[in-house]
Amino acid sequence: MKLGVFGGEFDPPHLGHLAVIRTATAQLGLDRLLVVPAGHPPHRERSRRSGEQRLALCEAAFGEEAVVEVTDLEVRREGPSYTVDTLEQLAGDGELFLVIGADQYAAFERWRSPERIRELATLVVAPRTGFAVGLDAVLLDMAPVDLSSSELREAMARGERVSDKLAASVSELIQRAGMYAF
Repeated sequence: MKLGVFGGEFDPPHLGHLAVIRTATAQLGLDRLLVVPAGHPPHRERSRRSGEQRLALCEAAFGEEAVVEVTDLEVRREGPSYTVDTLEQLAGDGELFLVIGADQYAAFERWRSPERIRELATLVVAPRTGFAVGLDAVLLDMAPVDLSSSELREAMARGERVSDKLAASVSELIQRAGMYAF
């Protein structure tokens, strides 16, 4: 079985994430793709949204995708969320493909155990303008994803509408729950 793993804070999940999921699934012929919201990323401040809120947002964003499963593997894990731990937990479930953005690829050597991650999974990279991808990864054949969750949070904090960058179900959930009131 070919199993994709796509992690991140997803704070909030946006249409760029959806494009990556759809491209990775089709290009790699994935049987399943796990969306793994981070519990507590070690490299940044903890999200103001709870793990449960971000899981709900991911379900709203990706729940209708045929082979996608949103999982709480990292949200329920104690301590920092390290990708290598998640991949170790999934080892043996099939051939693993770790899907990351080119911005994360640029920082990959600073992740915990990058060599072990490479042993466990094939790196798959979504392009972003201004970031190069090496020969050690599969580059997704898609337009660069130049949208970021942090930019969306900043725009919402300024009172700007971002609904055109989110799935309708995500916009509705954010509005109903008041998740991004700053």
